[in-house]
Amino acid sequence: MEEFQIHSAYDHHALKTMSRVLRKTTRRKWSIALRVFGWTAVSAYVLLEAFLLWCGDFDPDIVALLAIVFVLSVLLFEDDFNGWIASMNLLPGTREADTRFGAEEYIVTTQAAETHMRYENIGVVGETTDSFVFIIGKRHAQQFPKAGLAAGTPEQFRDFIAEKTGLSVRYVK
Repeated sequence: MEEFQIHSAYDHHALKTMSRVLRKTTRRKWSIALRVFGWTAVSAYVLLEAFLLWCGDFDPDIVALLAIVFVLSVLLFEDDFNGWIASMNLLPGTREADTRFGAEEYIVTTQAAETHMRYENIGVVGETTDSFVFIIGKRHAQQFPKAGLAAGTPEQFRDFIAEKTGLSVRYVK
């Protein structure tokens, strides 16, 4: 068996990627519902203001306008916001990690600790153009960049992790 080793750096791009994979897999239904509500609110506000402008009674409410700008920015930059919030919540010494994948478990080593993880704990395996993301629970994820592979190819790693977890690897745009 080939042992895989991957170096991960949890920068903004990695945290944004993890947020996107969480949103499009584990949180999919909730995300769709919130997006429908948000776009409906923005559309209703724009139509109402257009109607009031047409009627000649245009007097925009600054508080409502700020609320709509906030909702619109969250809709457009949700993964960026979640990545930024996640970066503020990272524990000291966990911005970089080296991971060794063994037969029964994988070991994540950071400056802060060494953690032994079992493959059974992985709920979803996501893949993007540049990384693999493991979803563990509804709010936790681990990111493994394809460029960080010390040995082997991304295709070999995909097959390996699918075999170990018994899950299919989901490609996320």
